[in-house]
Amino acid sequence: MRIIKWRQFLKDGLQSGDKPASITIGIFDGVHLGHQALINRVVSYNADTGYVPVIFTFRQNHKTKNKKQRTFGSENKELCDIQSFEERLAVFEKLGVQITVVIDFSEEFRQMPGIDFLQLLSEHCRIGFFAVGSDFRCGYQLDTDAAAIERYFASRNIPVEIVPLVCDEQLPVSSSRIRAAMAEGDILKAQTMLGKI
Repeated sequence: MRIIKWRQFLKDGLQSGDKPASITIGIFDGVHLGHQALINRVVSYNADTGYVPVIFTFRQNHKTKNKKQRTFGSENKELCDIQSFEERLAVFEKLGVQITVVIDFSEEFRQMPGIDFLQLLSEHCRIGFFAVGSDFRCGYQLDTDAAAIERYFASRNIPVEIVPLVCDEQLPVSSSRIRAAMAEGDILKAQTMLGKI
């Protein structure tokens, strides 16, 4: 798997030859079953079309930076990533991702509207397919949701799939539920939501 930094991507694109890319984007903090379903869709689309499966992600989860989490013992602890950056990359590779573009969450990036971000993707790589989770939002103040992403790419004749949430115990699998299980000492529940990758 090749790793490309965001600034390098803006300069040189994906450097994937003439092949279009099947793309998804997310923080993927703890590559849990929901994330795996999304990534598997991008990889399986590649198997059907020969497209290059690509993930756009962040080196650090900006949502957890400088935040605190209350644990069951009433002690405040830093809200940290479930998996390290290196562990996440290893999971991406195991799942069949060929290129990961790593975005450093700068102030400039934070203030970018979601549609502007999608425009940058369109300008710097040949997108053949885009998959997004049903609860995904991006852009300044989360101004762009999955439906807006679908409309944006549909207007450019690029197929989009909105991947539904994966549930466990009738609740969506999420990083926050995994953290809560870990804080409560329920490691088995956390591992179940993370899967066996």
